[in-house]
Amino acid sequence: MGLLRRLSGIWESINKLINLIKNLIKNKKSLIFLDQILVSGSNFILGILLARYLGIDLFGKFSLIWIIVLFFSSIQLAFIISPMLTHGAKKVPVIKDYYLSNIFYFQTFFVILCVLVLSIFLTIYSKFSSTNLDGLFIFILFLVYSFLNQDFIRRYLIIKELYFKLLIIDIISYLGQLISIGYLIYENQLTLKNTIISISIVFISSFLLSFLFVRLKSNNKKYMTLIFLKNWKFSKWLVYSSILQWGSGNFFVLTAGYLLGPWAVGVIRIMQNTMGIFHVIFIALENILPIKFAEIYKKFGYLEVWNYFIKQLKFGIILISLIILLLLFSYEKLILLIYGNEYTSYSYLIFGFMILYIFIYIAMLQRYILRTIENTKIIFTNYIYTSIFSLLSSIILIKLLSLNGVVIGMIITQIISNFIFYFEIKKFNRKDYNV
Repeated sequence: MGLLRRLSGIWESINKLINLIKNLIKNKKSLIFLDQILVSGSNFILGILLARYLGIDLFGKFSLIWIIVLFFSSIQLAFIISPMLTHGAKKVPVIKDYYLSNIFYFQTFFVILCVLVLSIFLTIYSKFSSTNLDGLFIFILFLVYSFLNQDFIRRYLIIKELYFKLLIIDIISYLGQLISIGYLIYENQLTLKNTIISISIVFISSFLLSFLFVRLKSNNKKYMTLIFLKNWKFSKWLVYSSILQWGSGNFFVLTAGYLLGPWAVGVIRIMQNTMGIFHVIFIALENILPIKFAEIYKKFGYLEVWNYFIKQLKFGIILISLIILLLLFSYEKLILLIYGNEYTSYSYLIFGFMILYIFIYIAMLQRYILRTIENTKIIFTNYIYTSIFSLLSSIILIKLLSLNGVVIGMIITQIISNFIFYFEIKKFNRKDYNV
């Protein structure tokens, strides 16, 4: 009887899982959230594997290379993907296919241009820098090329509402990374070069498979020119902002890599990876809160928007503070368990990152208010100020305080952002609502 009950329980669990999968497939939009969990979770696990098995120095070098990838990705997001998501969603299906086909061709030229620009930069870098690229030149170019294409095709499938196919190519991309890196670890072949090659191959394989789902229409040069001009009009300030945002967010990390060595970048990266749960939460909030702020503003006016902001602010600070208290007595064991003994001496930095993420959260909420009242110029202005601060202070702080200077500098950068946003919001308050 006991065995039958257990078998019955297992069968019920399997049925529940099957029904859940069926419901997810029926409710296609829920697949986007499942896909995001897959991407974020895989990146988190990949970060752990690379940090543990590459070692602190090689992991730092990989992190520096990945910052380069993210630079080109941020420009692609601003210049191609954001306009595509906005303009493509407004078009009827027949016109949408022609529009997306031309965007696809445009993306191809863009990626080639990125690779050419990067190749020139790396050539100059290798001639004037004492640090050689260890034979990684062509593989770094291949990594940028493969990632940009795969990231583009993900958004292409979203705009086409092919969510199940999106999940398929991301399973190949992100689970494929874990499998390939796991295999290299098992075979004791995990080197920086092999890591870059395996990740690139997985990304490009996913991109090539996506051609089964892509229907390209004939190219029209005149229409493509119009798309380019329309994209540039829409995105030029987004491109400037993305470059400044990348600079203000990464300048301390890059300076640490230059002054202290790649190991410092590795330490910073594992701290950011440890905060991965907040990245997932923030991405989820990005899909919910801006819409909620806009709905409240439309229905009840600005005062209720401000009240909702205060409510979310209190909730977030309490939640992060509770996590800090939980980590207080186990942070060294946590870092040792996840990343290994090599990183435990830097585990105290996690508290600095906790404080940093409190200010990131507050700035995020304030940006939602500014977007709601359609005052986005200040967001661009903020990136100018924070980039200037990072440029002027990073060398001094890092030379004086080493890694502590990196964390302190990043916190001060977020504090500056919060003050700029706050005073701009208060101007709006005094002008229209006297609160």
